Amino acid sequence: YSMRLHRTHLLLFIFLLAAEILIATVFARGGFIRHFFGDALVTMLLYHLVKAFYPARPLPLALAVFVFACWVEVLQYFHLADALGLEPGSLGSIILGTSFSWIDILMYLLGCAASYLLDVCLLEKTAPG
Repeated sequence: YSMRLHRTHLLLFIFLLAAEILIATVFARGGFIRHFFGDALVTMLLYHLVKAFYPARPLPLALAVFVFACWVEVLQYFHLADALGLEPGSLGSIILGTSFSWIDILMYLLGCAASYLLDVCLLEKTAPG
């Protein structure tokens, strides 16, 4: 595969990034959107970032993003942010996360499944060529 820009996936990535920034600022206090929906969106964001620049097959990419997200969650279980001395609320601490949750893993799965289904059922059918 060669690297090329796929505008639809890039636009989805930008939309999801804006949504994540909105969640991190407007919904920063917590609740369903911040603690659960944002976790699903972050896996979707990663999926579409990769697809924007690399024509990966949907299923292997969805699985790779899910495994990556689970790996980050395992690092949270072992309190890596604390071990690295990251200040609570710092960008590194926010990106890495600070607490393990099985619900987060479920939300990662739902986000990856949604990205896969969106890609296979809608985007691949409308792609030129």
